[in-house]
Amino acid sequence: MKVKNFFVAGIIASAMFLTGATTGFASSDQELCQKQKVNFLKIKMNNGLLPNDEFAPYNFKEVATAAADMITVEAERTHNDKTHAAISQMVSVHLTHIQEAAGAEAEGAVEVAGHALRFLELSCKACHKVYDTEKKNRKMSP
Repeated sequence: MKVKNFFVAGIIASAMFLTGATTGFASSDQELCQKQKVNFLKIKMNNGLLPNDEFAPYNFKEVATAAADMITVEAERTHNDKTHAAISQMVSVHLTHIQEAAGAEAEGAVEVAGHALRFLELSCKACHKVYDTEKKNRKMSP
């Protein structure tokens, strides 16, 4: 009888540990995405068509700094599976392109940064769509 109780207690402890581990990963990802949102908006709001445009100037330094901060935050992510790691790698690559383009302040840098920003947005949407769907499916399963 005691062995059976010990076995049941072990299963309950394992279940509690696994629940806590998955909840911890999900909350840390949400916190990291919240940090990323501020810098993402800084990059997105800089939409000047030409460098030194008097009506909508492109702030190269702010964009480069925001991209560098986002790369640092992205490096803090923990990966539960290969898909998450691949999407995170794509996000880092697009952020690197934005940082390089904004740091160079060369002709065509705004277009390069804008192009990388569109792909960054698609990568973020893909991750959120995949893992939000996965979260819903976990809630539905018995």
